[in-house]
Amino acid sequence: MTSSEEGEQQPRSTSSMWKSYLYQLQQEAPTPFLVPCEDKPPDTPPHYGQEYHGTMGRHRCQELLSREGSYLVRHSDTSYGFYTLSLRFNGQIKHYRLYHDGRQHYVGEKRFDCLRSLVADGLVTLYIELKAGEQLRNISAGSYVNSPHYTLTRSIRKQIQSRRKVAANRENVKPRKQKVAEKEVKKEVDGSIFYVSSKKEETVEEEEGEGEEKEESCEVTTQRPHRFHVNTFSGLHWCGFCGHFLWGFVWQGVKCQDCGLKAHKQCSCKVPNDCCPDLNHLHNIFGVDLTTSLGVKTGPGSSGTGEVMEVPSVVTECVAEVEARGLTSEGIYRVPGSQEQIETLKLAFERDGNRVCLNERSVSDINVVAGLLKLYLRLLPIPLITTQCFTTLQTVCKLSDPEARISSIREAVLTLPPAHFATLKAIITHLGRVYEHCAVNKMSATSLSTVFAPTLIQSPPQTSNLQPADLLALANTSLQPRVVEVLIIYHRDVFQ
Repeated sequence: MTSSEEGEQQPRSTSSMWKSYLYQLQQEAPTPFLVPCEDKPPDTPPHYGQEYHGTMGRHRCQELLSREGSYLVRHSDTSYGFYTLSLRFNGQIKHYRLYHDGRQHYVGEKRFDCLRSLVADGLVTLYIELKAGEQLRNISAGSYVNSPHYTLTRSIRKQIQSRRKVAANRENVKPRKQKVAEKEVKKEVDGSIFYVSSKKEETVEEEEGEGEEKEESCEVTTQRPHRFHVNTFSGLHWCGFCGHFLWGFVWQGVKCQDCGLKAHKQCSCKVPNDCCPDLNHLHNIFGVDLTTSLGVKTGPGSSGTGEVMEVPSVVTECVAEVEARGLTSEGIYRVPGSQEQIETLKLAFERDGNRVCLNERSVSDINVVAGLLKLYLRLLPIPLITTQCFTTLQTVCKLSDPEARISSIREAVLTLPPAHFATLKAIITHLGRVYEHCAVNKMSATSLSTVFAPTLIQSPPQTSNLQPADLLALANTSLQPRVVEVLIIYHRDVFQ
């Protein structure tokens, strides 16, 4: 096997760095159902509404809370001056001492502006603890060197460290007057040190650094501790240490104030002192939830008008370049590109957003651009075709009536989140154009679906500790290429 083939296959293992089981459980958790009080009690506190039922015993409470997820607030009949949140979960009534600090509601550490959010967060936590107790107990048992954060930032930090060493060596040999002059100029320059360059350029700079050894085998050991603070994340985020979903709606985890590393509170204790503040200056593009990423893109990676993008810039740029000079390239998307060059392009997008040039002069091998697109799709925490959508698609693709099949497929993909639908439309429409040139590029719909099915539809991790959802996905793995093939063949009818 050639080095380029090894590089092409290597990223496939990164798809398992994100674990979606806890996210699926949050989606399945019971939703809050308010049991309103018909007659407002005279002693209703100003921060409670219809959920307050006044003084009530547990027996009456159990009669009212007949639906899963239903809740109410009552005045304790045994403890004067205290209020109790009662809710039904897993067929049982649970009671919690409820507090209000004048602005927010709370039961434990977390604070909520409205009581419904507190109940929703509590139901998710209870459901995850019920269904994934073993996973939670071992959530921080992994190794940091195998963590998503370390895997995704390792190359970036190596380049940062390498450049700093080269810069330090140059500084040591400069004349005193030149040092003083550059010191004045440096005050006006952004202190973030990050570059993306070719291997040739790096070699030249290392030689100029008076024989500095190559940095390929060195690890980044800044010995700088992380400054973790409890954080409420908007959108969907995953732990950079264990790869599991950061569940809940407030205070889902902690975030380093310097480098931006996100993690569960218990996982943050296992992270070594390797904080690299330069990482906080980069765009979060690869390995980020699609909806979350597009929802916050209003800077260099967006249209510049403050509007939310429908499709990530890395997707539109790669698709445009492949269609410009890759439609007739034999084996496009099947032939691997240089993994080193793909990684370089990835770093460039993380640094510059959509200001990366992919033309032939900058990237001579179109397979590198194609490889970058596949890498982006593989690293999505939630696959482009979600589990729920795929379950429907695998059924409707078997329909014998062509019109009914197309109509049902269209309805299925419309259930996707807007960002997923728009991006899937762009990808499948593009693959349809590639398929139209199959006589030249030798990439039939079957060939394209074989390549893209594992990146568009999440496969279960290769481990013996499979969850029920993983077992179902494993049974349906053989159907993934067929679903993608049908989408490619009928892309005009499905997405018009």
